[in-house]
Formats: sequence, structure tokens, C-alpha cells
Amino acid sequence: MGDAQLKISETEQGGFTILHLDGDIDAHTSPVLKDAIDKVLTRKKINIIFDFAKLNYISSAGIGILNASLNTIKGQKGKMGIAGANKTVHDTLEVMYFSRKVGIFPTIGEAVKIL
Repeated sequence: MGDAQLKISETEQGGFTILHLDGDIDAHTSPVLKDAIDKVLTRKKINIIFDFAKLNYISSAGIGILNASLNTIKGQKGKMGIAGANKTVHDTLEVMYFSRKVGIFPTIGEAVKIL
């Protein structure tokens, strides 16, 4: 995965900032994810949903970034969720026990409604 790429775009829905991730999250691209999350948190946006619909792969480095962000968000009484993960990404979240910490939803709409 040496040439992994990650594109991130942002939208707002139902009081949540939605970060749409497209590509792969590994040791090389995880700083891109961290920067995007930090920019959102700097604006005092503490309710974040990660749209994984176009995410192909996530490594432990990416889950580490998400976990650190979760701790920050919870510390500020915010909410965090993941939507649209494919089976491979979902299985990785399960194996790393991250799915026990964060709600994983089939769609962004469901995440917004339930969170």
C-alpha cells in the first residue's frame, strides 16, 4: 500500500460535520486524516460522522488517529460515528475492537438520526 492516497471532503448535516473519506488510510495517509479532524475540532465542531462509503482500507495507524480523536470528542461532550463502511473496513474495525467504542451505521442519515 505504498502509494495509498486519501481524499477528504466535508459537509454538514443535522448538526454533524461529515468527513467523507475516499481512498486508503495507512501509516502514510493517516496524517492527512489527523489534519482534517484537527481542523474540524479547532472550529469547535465536536459532532463528527466519518463517511467510509468510499474508503477501501484502514490500518491500525488510522484507527489510532480515530481513537485519539474519539477521546478528544468525548472529553468535549461531542459525538462520533462511522457510516457506510464496506465489509473489509468494518471487519478491521471489529478486529481492533473500535466498533465497541463507536457506533457504526449503514448510512449517514441513520447515524445522524441515532447519534
